Amino acid sequence: MCLKPWPWKPHPIARSMSDIRFLQRKQIDDARWNSCIAQSHPALPYALSFYLDAVAENWGAVVAGDYETVLPLVWMSKLGVKLLYQPYYCQQLGLFGAQAKDRNRQLALLSEATKHVYVNIQLNSTSTVAASDFKLKPRKNLLLHLLPDYSILLSKFSQNHGRNIARAQRSGYTFTENLELKAFEAFYLKNINRKVEHFKPKHEQLFKRLMVALTTHRMSRIFAALNKEGMPVAAVFVVPFQGRLCAIVNTSNAEGKKNGASHFVFSEVIKHYAGQNLWLDFEGSSVAGIARFYEGFGAQTETYWQLKTNWLR
Repeated sequence: MCLKPWPWKPHPIARSMSDIRFLQRKQIDDARWNSCIAQSHPALPYALSFYLDAVAENWGAVVAGDYETVLPLVWMSKLGVKLLYQPYYCQQLGLFGAQAKDRNRQLALLSEATKHVYVNIQLNSTSTVAASDFKLKPRKNLLLHLLPDYSILLSKFSQNHGRNIARAQRSGYTFTENLELKAFEAFYLKNINRKVEHFKPKHEQLFKRLMVALTTHRMSRIFAALNKEGMPVAAVFVVPFQGRLCAIVNTSNAEGKKNGASHFVFSEVIKHYAGQNLWLDFEGSSVAGIARFYEGFGAQTETYWQLKTNWLR
């Protein structure tokens, strides 16, 4: 492996800010860190310290001031080179904190990230401010505001979604909030397409570790559709955090796919939370077919960003 000549030069603003430093994971104060994440807009659970501990091989952060603005960075090492990557079950990270939307802060902190020879990470919506400076690629997330009454939300479902929900109801499916974690894990691991998802044994361990962490911190809700035999045919794992409900896992088996079980589950989740000032975060997607599924519930687009650089040959 050889490296191209490194073309990056720090932005003048980055050079002028002396309060920016890189902290290893062991140097991070969890209380200050998590307080910063919780007070951010958007506040995303993926950046909480225990969440990153569960999904990241290694992580640290670029920190400005007394945790006023932070940029978590997840990495792995190959042949002695540190590669920044986006971990499983972690749609987006990016800048968090009181000054996360300040352009000067963004230029300074993101410049620190681009010092690495390989970067492929996803940044939250705050990075819109610096998107042109770093040639960020837009990515599509889909959100649904749950404040209106369910009747209003239901009226915005697509006709196709209405037919699928009716098919699930005719199949005798029932909605439950009480599927146990072990049953959910077994159902998910049985039905995930490991080849298509590039799902390896290490990812299975990561998944189980994350489920335990979220359950321990009381940040897990499992919703499912059961068939007449009481067996799950579709399930959604939701992480509630600061007014956002992140559906980090959505899965169904062959029977559920045939009979609209996932449509039914999401419809019931929306009914469950309707009238509350919450956002259901479907987690994407830039894949057209998946996007159509979520848009069929009346979801609106939120843009987040991909930062990618590669100076390796």
